[in-house]
Amino acid sequence: MRKFRRILMILILLLLTACGRVTEEEARQALHNNLVKRYGEEFEIGYMGRRSDGKETWYEAEIYPSKYKGTPREYDKYYRSSGSVDIKKGIFGESIDYVGDIYRLVLINESANEFYLPKLKELFGENVLPVLEIDISELEIVPNFIADYKEGLEKNQRPKIKGGIYIFGRVENDEDREWYRKQIYEFVQFMKQTGTFEYVDLSFQILDERILIKEFDEIKPLLINHFNTSANSEEFLKYREKELNKLNEKYKQLTLDDKKNKINNYSKSEISKFNNDRFLGYTALYHTVIRSPKFLKNESRLSKYKILEYKSKDEIKLLNTIKIIFDEYDKEKIYKNEWGD
Repeated sequence: MRKFRRILMILILLLLTACGRVTEEEARQALHNNLVKRYGEEFEIGYMGRRSDGKETWYEAEIYPSKYKGTPREYDKYYRSSGSVDIKKGIFGESIDYVGDIYRLVLINESANEFYLPKLKELFGENVLPVLEIDISELEIVPNFIADYKEGLEKNQRPKIKGGIYIFGRVENDEDREWYRKQIYEFVQFMKQTGTFEYVDLSFQILDERILIKEFDEIKPLLINHFNTSANSEEFLKYREKELNKLNEKYKQLTLDDKKNKINNYSKSEISKFNNDRFLGYTALYHTVIRSPKFLKNESRLSKYKILEYKSKDEIKLLNTIKIIFDEYDKEKIYKNEWGD
């Protein structure tokens, strides 16, 4: 009997050795097949690593559509996502248990950008770039922004709209400033009309349009250096205007297609860093943040921020971003939205 058990154990060990574990190549193939089946297109699968939390084991890799290879979007993290292959362990070795990905999060962001873009162009002109981040817990494989957003509301998921709207223009006087205030107000009304102004934390960045020409790259290091060393905002603003004025003639030569190509080729992941680490702060003209009442009520960290209904354009305050960065403002007034023009 002991001899039989010993032989049986040896056979089991041989089977386990023969079955082995799921290889990276097998995991890559499984992820590739699943992506093609799910989205109907080829994907690039980057570095793949084997992960384990002590209980579960899986392979994980960064993914992006093959159609972006060789384009500016190839290195834009806004268009990258991750895929995973879960491993099941049994007495006969490992097998693939589940293959999944979260690329649909990229698709819902793009779906939202496409939904709002026509209205944004109607209000601000062609030189506008929406970089939205939509937070909805449950999504279809190929998301539809409006359908998924409204379904999220019905399920009380509190779907959030975050990110920024980047507008390339000029703000040279109070009349320009008032115009932007009115346009932002009108966009908020559009969000209300479409039922999407429920959980919103959205920034509007007005950037100097002259940064769209290639010659801007030559003066960019000078602006950054002066931005970091200026004693106050007035000194920097005068210097910036002097340098940007040198680009006026070159900017006039830009065609609509030139501007469109430049804006479309911006790295969305890079330009959105402005919200966190002052990226492009040295070219920002004005900045404001729109937060909906429901969003604020559910964010304890923003409890000091005055809740606005945005029933009039006077409730929208455009603030000089440079002065914000230089801390030349009363923080309490900003929170209470009492800061004037």
